[in-house]
Amino acid sequence: MKLKKNYSFLYVPDDDGRSRPLHISGWSISVTLGGIAALLVLATMYIVGLGYGNSWLPGGSELVRENQHLELRIAGLENHVGTLEHELVEVYALQRMVALAVDLEPIDPETFEAGVGGRGPLNYFNDELPGDERPAGGQSDQLSQQLGKLVRQARIQRQGFQAILDTLTTRSMARDHIPSIRPCDTGWLSSRFGLRSDPFTGRQTFHRGIDFSLPVGSAVRVSGDGVVVATQIQRGLGRMIKVDHGNDVVTVYAHLHKVHVKKGQKVQRGDLIAESGNSGRSTAPHLHYEIRLAGRAVNPLSYILDSYAYRN
Repeated sequence: MKLKKNYSFLYVPDDDGRSRPLHISGWSISVTLGGIAALLVLATMYIVGLGYGNSWLPGGSELVRENQHLELRIAGLENHVGTLEHELVEVYALQRMVALAVDLEPIDPETFEAGVGGRGPLNYFNDELPGDERPAGGQSDQLSQQLGKLVRQARIQRQGFQAILDTLTTRSMARDHIPSIRPCDTGWLSSRFGLRSDPFTGRQTFHRGIDFSLPVGSAVRVSGDGVVVATQIQRGLGRMIKVDHGNDVVTVYAHLHKVHVKKGQKVQRGDLIAESGNSGRSTAPHLHYEIRLAGRAVNPLSYILDSYAYRN
């Protein structure tokens, strides 16, 4: 419809006021109608855009791209989670084998599979993103639960390996304290443990240790880790040393020439503690060596595993 150049309207008020004519150009009406139409088009586009993710709105495309990027990241993480699950199963199998080798009870398979013992399920994604920017809830929630389970399984395995390590450390310390080496580097066994003819009286007496014949000044080494509890001179044993190895095990080194340790000193297997001699009730230079268990003398040859005392 073609608009006229000008339009005239008569304004008549409800009261007894004066009527007035209004003159409006056709151009003004065209501009007004065009503006209204443009607003209607923009409003329609906005409403439609809300239903399609606002991809045409300023910033809308960036949110879409970010969501797509997050979905790709989740897909990549799912692959890594699968690999991690496989590796944890392999480590669990190794842990069971090691535990059985050291006589420890391995972790129960059902406990490991369920991931019992850790914190509750972890949410690695949804707690970090605003509500409108979170990826699909089901996908991220499932991945978060898987990761939480793997974290708990890793903690269970760490505790298992720590128990194995503690056990091995305890056993190693216990072995180190056992007097299991010869107390001297040289010399030959001249008298054994048990009944023998006394070198002074010729009568049968009980010999509480073993004797090593060797020159005065030969190195005497402690046969296991322990603490020196006595360095003294006794009438029969002469200059001697006692070392406490724990668990009621004590070693005695007698007929010494010189002592190189003092009472209360900690010593380790193979440490030089004295020099052999001929002090006390002795007929020739030698080292008298005893092992006492709860105060009772036992045969040292049952404990000696190595041929020589000194080890590099």
